[in-house]
Amino acid sequence: MGVNVEILGQSLTVTSDHGDEWAKALAETVDERIKSIRANSRAVNTVSVAILAALKFADELERLRQDHQALIDQIEALNRRLSSAIDS
Repeated sequence: MGVNVEILGQSLTVTSDHGDEWAKALAETVDERIKSIRANSRAVNTVSVAILAALKFADELERLRQDHQALIDQIEALNRRLSSAIDS
């Protein structure tokens, strides 16, 4: 099974553990990002534009991972302080 989506004018059938609407939303996000890069870049080769989009997504993902880890570290530090205060 799967859902048909269009990215860069290419029709694809994709599946997702999160359902068809999720897959459609992701495909739309990818297509919008590629169109934005194409509009603001000198790259005309489809593969180059797709690689630039992948790099931008990877950068965004890594920044979110770092932010997530920083929040976890802060929560753990607060938890240790709270536990210490309770034990005192």
